[in-house]
Amino acid sequence: MPKSLLNITGMNSTPFDPVVFAKAKAKEAYIEHCKHDPIPSAMVIVQNMDTSGLILHLILIVMATITVGIYIEEVFYLKSNLKLSYRRRLSLLQAGIPTVFAVSSVVGCFFPAGNVMIDFVCSVYFGFGLHALLVLMVNYYGGQTQLLRRFEGRYVQTNTGPFCCCCFCLPSFKMTKSNFQVLWYATFQAAFTRPIVLFFEGIIKTDRTIAIPGMVYTGCLIASMLSGMWALVIFRKASATFIGRFRTTAKFFNFQLVLLIANVQPFVIKLCYIPCVLPYTFYTRKLIVNYQIMVVEFFILSLTTRCLYRTTDDNVELERIEPTSTETSPSEDILMETIEEKTNGNCSSDVSNV
Repeated sequence: MPKSLLNITGMNSTPFDPVVFAKAKAKEAYIEHCKHDPIPSAMVIVQNMDTSGLILHLILIVMATITVGIYIEEVFYLKSNLKLSYRRRLSLLQAGIPTVFAVSSVVGCFFPAGNVMIDFVCSVYFGFGLHALLVLMVNYYGGQTQLLRRFEGRYVQTNTGPFCCCCFCLPSFKMTKSNFQVLWYATFQAAFTRPIVLFFEGIIKTDRTIAIPGMVYTGCLIASMLSGMWALVIFRKASATFIGRFRTTAKFFNFQLVLLIANVQPFVIKLCYIPCVLPYTFYTRKLIVNYQIMVVEFFILSLTTRCLYRTTDDNVELERIEPTSTETSPSEDILMETIEEKTNGNCSSDVSNV
């Protein structure tokens, strides 16, 4: 029989194998479940936890407990040794950042379905902690008035990180009251914008009517935090010569590490391929792996934070700068207002007599 006739009759075609077909259909169904199954509950996670997973989570719980213990010890130390109450409150707010992230990450390992609320709490706390660092640096100067007096006649560079370090064409500016308020509100918006974005993310994801990619929310949060960090970098770099003894540079880099861990690390993990093991979907595995890594990272950061804020140098106050001849003090302003009132009263009485 000729070859053309064999091809027509299909004698050389691959025979149908029901086993291979069943395996392919099972694989397709498995991948479909890995992509679209809901996030498992805490009960399901505990029931499907093997021995190695149980040991790993016990270690993470111990790390988070030690982190809480370090923070409690830090609270008692600062209450006993830091006499300035306002600085003590700001320092405790910043020292609690690793504790909040570590505890919330442990909770996220068992309750990954609450990832939006967990990220909401951590982001809000970190946003206020970032703004509190700027407030603390102003307090090191002795207030806004003393800050402006020390920066009188000085120019501040704006070509700094995190994304403007290569823009040498950016102009410098004088640290006036209005320019300082721009830096102030730039850091404050990080604490104000993040709760709003995460609030709408939680509502839209729960309703599922509008499909907005998670990268959109992540991009908004990163842009808000980077802009607030940029303002803080400008102020920190300009203040290095005045308040460097308070370890402001080390405290700032500690904040930068928290920023990278809390914002950039989840973005990188989302881009990585992590295999699905049901009932853990692709998305659930990425969430849990991110939380597991964060517990270890913030346990280490709690040790460095303890070294940064466990110091008595924060009791030192900078020498106050007296106002110049062209600058009037508050008492002089009150005296001038009193003289003007008396002058106006005498003039009005003279006019009435005439």
